[in-house]
Amino acid sequence: MTVRTVLLAVIIISIFSMFFEGFIVFRNLKNKLHAYLFLNCIAMLISNTGYLLQLLSKTEDAYIAALKFSYVGRVWIVFSLFMFTAQLVHINIPRALSGAFILIDAAVYVLIFSLQEHTLYYSKIWFDKTGMFPVLLHRNGIVHKVFMQYQAIAIIIMLFLLIRSVKNHSGSTARKRACIILGGFFISATLYIMQIAHAFFITYYFDISVVGNVAITISMFIAIFRYNLLGVIDMARDYIVDRLSEGVIALDESGSVQYYNEHAKELYPEITKDPMDVVNALREAIIRGDTIKVGDKYYTPEEKELFADGEVIGKLYALVDSTVLKQREYQLKSDAAILEMAAGSMRDRLNAAEELISQDRAMRHDRRHFEALVLALIQDGKVDEARKCLEERLSQEPRGSHRYCENTTVNAALMHYVTLAERSDIKVTVSTNIPYKTDVDEMQLAIAISNLLENAIHACEKVPEGERFIEVTAKYKQQLLLEISNSCNERAELDEDGHPVTSEDGHGIGTRSVLDFVKKTNSEIRYVAEDNKFKVRMIVG
Repeated sequence: MTVRTVLLAVIIISIFSMFFEGFIVFRNLKNKLHAYLFLNCIAMLISNTGYLLQLLSKTEDAYIAALKFSYVGRVWIVFSLFMFTAQLVHINIPRALSGAFILIDAAVYVLIFSLQEHTLYYSKIWFDKTGMFPVLLHRNGIVHKVFMQYQAIAIIIMLFLLIRSVKNHSGSTARKRACIILGGFFISATLYIMQIAHAFFITYYFDISVVGNVAITISMFIAIFRYNLLGVIDMARDYIVDRLSEGVIALDESGSVQYYNEHAKELYPEITKDPMDVVNALREAIIRGDTIKVGDKYYTPEEKELFADGEVIGKLYALVDSTVLKQREYQLKSDAAILEMAAGSMRDRLNAAEELISQDRAMRHDRRHFEALVLALIQDGKVDEARKCLEERLSQEPRGSHRYCENTTVNAALMHYVTLAERSDIKVTVSTNIPYKTDVDEMQLAIAISNLLENAIHACEKVPEGERFIEVTAKYKQQLLLEISNSCNERAELDEDGHPVTSEDGHGIGTRSVLDFVKKTNSEIRYVAEDNKFKVRMIVG
């Protein structure tokens, strides 16, 4: 096997290797680091393919055409490596500076493309095909000299940044990865400088910097497949699939943001400008145990360490959608508050009912003596005195002892609220037929009716005296049909579901309690808002 065959084989293998590497990087393309690495793969692939065509050229025109094709990639190699290095060591390159690099490389390629028409890049050229490979011998023009110096400075800066990053990495995996990449860069830089300085005679006939491209390719392969250059992103993707997280932000071992998915960007648009502010906010929320509200949704932030070979290689921050759980939590708190209020209110009602019953017992005890007294007066012919005693007794009879229905618990609630309404000069009309046993829990039914009456009393209190009224009607025919009407000072506002709307503090709990009763008992309710009148109709059970 000749030297020529070996060199051609090296170039062909490098082309396939860079194609494969570019494919792998493209599949994992998630951030700027990967983008610049992919650009470098494409640039080297085009450069080496063009150089292979140069070595196989038979004529000067074919050689120059292949040279121009090769430089489509070659002018971008140093730029892509420089930007990749900056991302790798977490240095922010100003957009103006990177734009200037792009303009320089583009301008240089324009001069290379038109090299036969001026002497700025090559001051003199001649084609020689007498050696192992054909070569376009040349003398360097001013642009060529400046461009080579510009690239040499960029290479030295890259090496300095990579060497410094090796010292800064705390994890052994990260340090080894940086050393592998540094080794590839160092070999490539050494061969590149030897080529432009023509340190060896072979450099006049064969571009040894192409072998440097192979060195970088090999170092990248090792960094990707052995030291997780793309591993943080793969783990982030796995975590999304496993946990179905809404937003994901991945950090490397040095604490710099390397990736965030589209949903994280939607939740935190500012992440594109200052990702660490977002990360710090998530950390604080995790420490406090807070959920994060974005729009009408709630998210629980989580922190997860990423491991490889038993070593921490980064962290993952995930925003897990906990809207349903939070809504249930609020619902439970609301239900608890309603039940507490209802229980307290019912205690008051039952206490009032107990008091009325006690009064009734005392009155029955007194009534026997009173009836004996009246009978004695009548027997003695003292009719006027007997009449006066009866009139006095009737005036003292408690009005609240009226029996509105057979159901004791509901009746106690009706007595209590009728008494409260009459104290507020509200005319109350009650016509109810509620049996001792209904198809629903009598305590829950009493609470629902009490809330409706309490709302009716509040509405009537805003109406001028003399215009206040409440009408309660209930009929039982297999189902309980209930209607409560009351006066109001203006047309009540209903929401899109036909339920009353209130903006007053402390109000609205009773309505929610009634709706909760309707839902639990599979009942139906309808609110009717008319001018100066409000009705609620309920079919229970």
